Amino acid sequence: MIVCQCNILSDREIEAAVERLLRDDPWQLIVPSKVYHAMGIRGRCCGCFGDVIAIIGRMTAELGPERDGEKSGDRRDSWRN
Repeated sequence: MIVCQCNILSDREIEAAVERLLRDDPWQLIVPSKVYHAMGIRGRCCGCFGDVIAIIGRMTAELGPERDGEKSGDRRDSWRN
């Protein structure tokens, strides 16, 4: 499905970029401009950013830090042990 009409980007292309970003650093804050920068393009009208945010949220939930059985706070609280 085409998500960005201006740059002719599909949901799969955006998902792949988010996956690469999460693989590089699963704890980073990913925003639409970071996804577009990773793809070497810029948002034009930015009307698609709502859909891009939804994709980022879904992909982060699926592939984020908790995927390894680690709870979100585990890493932050590890210094106490």
